[in-house]
Amino acid sequence: MRLILASSSPRRIELLSKLGAEFEVIPSNIIEPFPSPEEDPISFAKNLSFLKAYNVYQLIEEGVILGVDTIVEINNLILGKPKDREEARYMLRLLSGNTHRVISGFTIIDKKREKWVSDVAITAVKFRRLKYDDIENYLDTEDYIDKAGAYAIQGFGSTLVEYIRGCYYNVVGFPIERIMGALKLFLMEEKR
Repeated sequence: MRLILASSSPRRIELLSKLGAEFEVIPSNIIEPFPSPEEDPISFAKNLSFLKAYNVYQLIEEGVILGVDTIVEINNLILGKPKDREEARYMLRLLSGNTHRVISGFTIIDKKREKWVSDVAITAVKFRRLKYDDIENYLDTEDYIDKAGAYAIQGFGSTLVEYIRGCYYNVVGFPIERIMGALKLFLMEEKR
């Protein structure tokens, strides 16, 4: 089976590699849409993962494509990747002292069978109350760049977190257990 990861995320590549999976990387080249204020966060993450996987589906002749997208949601407000330091500061202030959800949508598409499945993983993350210096020092690390919600739990962002409820790897951007379980079920169906 040819497995294709529709992402160039170093974290996703590293985690999938650690599982011993053989796969190719063909990054999706979609322009990620900006969520509207009334957009449902779960549907948004799922739809974006589908768009990424479908984009690669159109480029290949055979294979199973895995598309993943991770967002941060607080009080029904979707936080994507900050465009600059000022937007990252705004996001960190919103998250300070509060609990938010990290939602990873994932889609698996089998080109040969023309079948697909989409699902989500959700983890609750509580930030400690951040002082002005906490935020500015974190922003100085530039760890917020290209990260949903302006932080990476596997980097300096771990110092911002008080606790999590759910899958740690989901917060990293690749909910291993959910994805591997779905992939296994999806591929078992093919053998029947």
